[in-house]
Amino acid sequence: MLKIALCMLVLASLSACRAPERAEVSSVAPLGARSGHSFTYLDESGVRQAALLAGIRGAETPDSRERLQRLLDEAGDALLLIETEAGRDRYDRPVVLALFDRTAGEAYLDADMVSSGQAMVWPRPDADQRAQILYALETEARRAGEGALGSGAFTIRDPDPDRLAQHLDSAQIIEGRVVAVGEARNGRLYLNFGLNWRTDFTVSLNRADRERFEAQGLSDPAQLEGAVIRVRGWLYAENGPMIHVASPAQIEILDAPDPTPLP
Repeated sequence: MLKIALCMLVLASLSACRAPERAEVSSVAPLGARSGHSFTYLDESGVRQAALLAGIRGAETPDSRERLQRLLDEAGDALLLIETEAGRDRYDRPVVLALFDRTAGEAYLDADMVSSGQAMVWPRPDADQRAQILYALETEARRAGEGALGSGAFTIRDPDPDRLAQHLDSAQIIEGRVVAVGEARNGRLYLNFGLNWRTDFTVSLNRADRERFEAQGLSDPAQLEGAVIRVRGWLYAENGPMIHVASPAQIEILDAPDPTPLP
């Protein structure tokens, strides 16, 4: 009866965070944390599987993995997984929301990991419905110096390309003013944070990514010239340091020349 009641609560809460209408809810037996955002479990058929938590990225520290392991141990066989529209990642892991029932109410693993400072918000396309809730938790954890946040993980960096070059091929959060906006013939958009697009820090968006902004009621990112934004994603080298944005929730608009709708 407890699992049935909890499933009803889960399905009721899905509409509040805009999860898929036909989301599948399954009760699984967790095995172990592989990082601060991924874990293994036994599915309902007893087959060992691996899953990826939607919306977060754990710190690359033993403490982050241990925190997730404690949550899995606490949940036990009552752990519920909710599939997201993101489907599976390139390693064929389902991208899921995970929660279990506590006396005080539902406990979401993503929220606990962020509020403890052991994970950062990491929006993914079609799995970013809880981003604003998680951003608020991350802000409080950052202010309080919780967990990995307090020890310097997930630093908010400025867009200086020379300093960013030391952090290529890693997950980063970068804050600065968009100096210029450029568009390629294929519809790819570039938000440049410097005067030299060949060397400065840049945020890129494909045409389909821009359509996601419009679908969520946000301004066209081409209008962000002059705005101060905070962006998070995988930092790589392409005409200087670059982050590709696939989800509108990867961008936080901190200050804009003209009023800009927020999520």
